[in-house]
This record gives sequence, structure tokens and C-alpha cells, in this order.
Amino acid sequence: MTTIGAVLCGGRSSRMGEDKASLQLKGRPMVEWVAASMREAGLESIVALGGNASISLPIIPDELEQQGPLHVLIKAIERLGDILICPCDVPLVSAKLLREILAAGATSTEPVVLARSDQLQPLIGLYKESAASLLSAGFARGERGPKFVLQEGDFAVVEAKAAETQNINTPTQFEALVVDLSSSNGGT
Repeated sequence: MTTIGAVLCGGRSSRMGEDKASLQLKGRPMVEWVAASMREAGLESIVALGGNASISLPIIPDELEQQGPLHVLIKAIERLGDILICPCDVPLVSAKLLREILAAGATSTEPVVLARSDQLQPLIGLYKESAASLLSAGFARGERGPKFVLQEGDFAVVEAKAAETQNINTPTQFEALVVDLSSSNGGT
């Protein structure tokens, strides 16, 4: 089965005060930074999980608003099969890291492969179709995020640099990233 790229774009963006997926970073929306890294990692099909019509990717809408990422993740796996997931607010995720996650998933027996930098990143990783029942059981218990469901033995880990997994959640963080990218002339 082919792995599908899935960019998390739902949520209220309450700390940012505006839609994070469409925030322009060096002339491109943040969602496109993540999608570009997924394409460079070899994924041909990429979708947005949640989000609004301004997103240039096909959108799979949230079926249950404000129920957290776990429900969205379960529904995406049920609909698409194996997915490589990353939030839209992690614009510096690298194609190299995503390729490493995909490669680990090809050899791992665990149903999930996650990135880890300074901490485990349960929303940056490969979720195989076989993870759906594990995640669904956690949702039925009342959990709303995969970090509350996954336990040792459920996932393999790929080490990442902190910058590759940095979430941009506030205007201050966004402005700091803009300055960093301007001064380093870097980015994807």
C-alpha cells in the first residue's frame, strides 16, 4: 500500500490568533512548507486534515469539531491507510527526517514510527493502517491525543533535530522564525 502524506491543518489556532496553515512564510503558506518536504521525501499524494478552502491541498474535513487530533488521525487512517503525518505549524520539518521515518516504517514491526527531538513527537510520524484499532480503543476510553494512547512497544523512534520539530504556535514564535529565515537565508 502507498503511504499518503497528511498535513494536520485543523484546530482553532487560538494562541496564534489566525489560521496557521495559511500564514505566509517567505511567500508561501506554512502548510506548503510541510507539503514540499513530504513531496521531496517521495510522497506523491498529500492531503490536509482539516483546514479551510484557502489550502491548496485536497481537504479531509474534521468530522467531529474540537475533538483533538486523535479522532482526525483515526479517520484518516481508516480512509487512506498508511499515513505520514505532520502538523502545518512545523514548517522546518525536513524531507530527510520524513524519509528516515518512512524507511524505519518499512522495516519496523511497530504500527507507528515517531520523530523524537527534545521530546517524543506523536504528531510527526508514520501511522500504519494496523495502528487504527489501537488508536480507536484509546479514543473510546476518552483520550483525544495519540500521546495519551501510545505506549512503549507501540512505536519505533527516529531521532530529529529540535528545529525540524519546532511548532510555531504564537505570533512571537512566528516572527522569530521569519527573522531567523531572513538572516540565515535558509529554509525549505
